[in-house]
Amino acid sequence: MRIAFFQPNQVETVVDLFHEMSGHYNEGRASDRTLIKVNLLDHILGPLSGVRLLLALEADRAVGLASIAILYPAVREMGHLHLKELYVVASHRGQGIGTTLLSHVAEYALANNCIRVDWTTDHSNERARTLYTRLGAKPVDEKVYFRVTGDELVRLAAIPRGARDVG
Repeated sequence: MRIAFFQPNQVETVVDLFHEMSGHYNEGRASDRTLIKVNLLDHILGPLSGVRLLLALEADRAVGLASIAILYPAVREMGHLHLKELYVVASHRGQGIGTTLLSHVAEYALANNCIRVDWTTDHSNERARTLYTRLGAKPVDEKVYFRVTGDELVRLAAIPRGARDVG
């Protein structure tokens, strides 16, 4: 097992991993591979994203990934690393790959002047919650996670400019 940041020659194996992940999160209805590849290249790895993919590689096959970005500002003129996604393919779960990826993420955060690493998981994902707790992560009770989606997102974007300008 090798942990390394994404390289352009790894597009197809990362598309394979994202395809499996899509099926996992969409109850077996994975997105089309062509759409996944376009999204990967144009958005996830696009010039405005700031995302880096840390891969767990077995030979040349991506079997796990951590999708990360450093966000600013954070406390004391430091950054905070946001872990958007941690995923291990089904055939390789339970082998310590998630722990290894998280350890590399923590090492990267420290090397890049980050004060913390933040991420979310579903309340129903007991396996992930148990792993994160075992590794020393703690739920953040003083923060509230918000989301705007669907019609609410459309309504928020449609607020007239004069009504949203302050001052």
